[in-house]
Amino acid sequence: MEERTKPNKPISVIYADAKQALTIQVGNTMAAYGLPIFMAEGILSGILAEIRTNAGNELADDTARYEEEMKGYYEAQIKEKEEAFEKEKAELIRTFEEPAVLEETEEVETTGSEKAPSEPPVIIEAKEIVEETEVD
Repeated sequence: MEERTKPNKPISVIYADAKQALTIQVGNTMAAYGLPIFMAEGILSGILAEIRTNAGNELADDTARYEEEMKGYYEAQIKEKEEAFEKEKAELIRTFEEPAVLEETEEVETTGSEKAPSEPPVIIEAKEIVEETEVD
């Protein structure tokens, strides 16, 4: 059976609903206090000024929080890369300073607990070319 999810309300519908609710409340408040329109305008202008100030503060706080999170993210990335670099650097230094130890370590890792029979190295003799040959 297909799973159904509840659809999200579009932001335009939310905006229209909120605007309608505020308009109704302003009208109800004006009627409850017997306020003329010119007084309601002054009150709403003051409220709007407060909302604009709060919106600016909210944006500043959100921006600062975002920048702090990004700084932490990139610092963690840098730390991780530095640790990987230091580990690789130490491994390379160890490789060049102690090549015999590394070869033994690799041999143990590849063979496990079994010991591979040691075969003598193959020596290839170098022969000198004495005469030139022509190729057709």
